[in-house]
Amino acid sequence: MTLTTISIHSIDEHFEPDSEDAPSDEEGDRPKPCRLDTHRCGSASTLPNGVWFGPKGSEATEKELVAFLGSHNGVAVLQWPRDTHRSNRFFALGIPCLWIVQDTDDVPPIRDKYEEWLPRTTSDLQIHESLRRLCDWAAAERSAVLPRLEQNGWLHLGDHGIQLTPPESRLAAPLVARFGEPVDDEFLTRRSLRSTALPKNSLAGELDHLDRDVNTLGLEVVRATEYRHLIRRCR
Repeated sequence: MTLTTISIHSIDEHFEPDSEDAPSDEEGDRPKPCRLDTHRCGSASTLPNGVWFGPKGSEATEKELVAFLGSHNGVAVLQWPRDTHRSNRFFALGIPCLWIVQDTDDVPPIRDKYEEWLPRTTSDLQIHESLRRLCDWAAAERSAVLPRLEQNGWLHLGDHGIQLTPPESRLAAPLVARFGEPVDDEFLTRRSLRSTALPKNSLAGELDHLDRDVNTLGLEVVRATEYRHLIRRCR
């Protein structure tokens, strides 16, 4: 028997059902990462993927966690039916969901192959296998397609996408057009400052903001050389 570890970002430590008045993360504190260890036969391996479960926190914290899941081919572990209102966001971004159900007579409608459900009484090994399957699906789906940017600012990766702001869209256009290839910062600066109606933030700040947004699709903006940046799949 060997140890396989899955990295987790968790809001509620014990994954207990939540009462209606359970406190939320109003201050936007970063959740503490924890580890979930399961045993299985075969060679040892470590999944560099994240999973997240817990009641809704602040908008800033939830946005950060969604970006973490996207950038790590992670899985959102949700409770049915408590988290119904949150699932559409994951579905739109192509982030897999594992539903934990209290009653097998009342289960969520599975919309695609990147959603699964398990009863609360399921074994750790079954949960681990489901998480591995969903993580592998996310990685395979994202690696099979190239990003495309529409004129209306929608950045798509396959069937999933996010709406960029006009300044982000202008900045992303040359990076997406030359996906995986460096683009000169001077050219990116001219693109980002084209609109005089918007604050002229530094290029580094704008690229950082774009990076956080595209993380949700499993993409990242990184420095290629001292004066060049590129967009690529998260590593």
